[in-house]
Amino acid sequence: MSAQRYCDNCNSVLHGEFCHHCGQEKKSYIRNVSGVVTEFFGEFSNWDTRLWRTLIPLWFRPGFLSRRYVSGHRVPYVPPLRLYLFTSIIAFLIFAKLMPQQAIEVSAVASDPELIVLETKDGADITLAELLKQTQTELQQVPGLPNNSAVPIYINDEHSQHTLALPFISEQAQQRLNERFAAVVANPKLAVNKFFSLAPQMMFLLLPLFALLLKLLYVRSDRYYMEHLIVALHSHSFILQFSVLYLALGLLRQSISWSWLATVVGWLETAVLCWIPLYLLLCQKFYYRQRWGKTLLKFWLTSSVYNLLFISAVIGLIVLSILWA
Repeated sequence: MSAQRYCDNCNSVLHGEFCHHCGQEKKSYIRNVSGVVTEFFGEFSNWDTRLWRTLIPLWFRPGFLSRRYVSGHRVPYVPPLRLYLFTSIIAFLIFAKLMPQQAIEVSAVASDPELIVLETKDGADITLAELLKQTQTELQQVPGLPNNSAVPIYINDEHSQHTLALPFISEQAQQRLNERFAAVVANPKLAVNKFFSLAPQMMFLLLPLFALLLKLLYVRSDRYYMEHLIVALHSHSFILQFSVLYLALGLLRQSISWSWLATVVGWLETAVLCWIPLYLLLCQKFYYRQRWGKTLLKFWLTSSVYNLLFISAVIGLIVLSILWA
């Protein structure tokens, strides 16, 4: 007959490995080095198995992980919050390394954007007016984004050689922004590093807003807010992972000298880009299980509002990166 065991915390009689009174596990963390190393590799192997069991359906089965988690099947998979935090940290570190470091120098200063010529490292010249026009065109191509959602940003030489004028901030803030912008022009890497250090926090703040948007659109589904938050965590983990893949494929295609192989990589790049919005649409369809008409309408509303929030947050983050660089 085995001796009676007691909880080390509250001294209650144990009927298993966990105390029924305080919940503490009957386990000693004071042990020799070999025991710690053995436990570490055991936990790492178990986490690695759960990771791949999570990533495959995350990539190719929209809404599957969210349905499984909500229905109670949680042990075989990495928890959604842990998965997102791990993905966010790794993704933004990779973004900072993979983003092309293309310096832009102003070779002429004038208040007319047609007279400001921007020269890149590869020797290409482009006027500021052309650059702004291209940016506006790209923003208008974002699905569901209103045509007038772009915030006007322009170069001004009234007070300094390098100033950035924003119409929605105060005069004092504008002066401080101009000072910081001049420093950033001299060393753009400072603002880039600050942007990618703040970007994970920005994305984490957008998560509950995305879940709240789903809650409002599916208010008649009688789902709790946490159920929508699970969808948001899985969706954002997928978006970050495939954004890294898309950027990596683009850089790989540019570095390949064989045209046929570059073409194949380009097809994969296009497929990844198309799969991201299609995945999000199928995720809403398979998770909420409504008719296609309602799903398409709610997906359009979700993407429109969220894209507007995202672009506004990015613009604000750029300004903060300049101010805090």
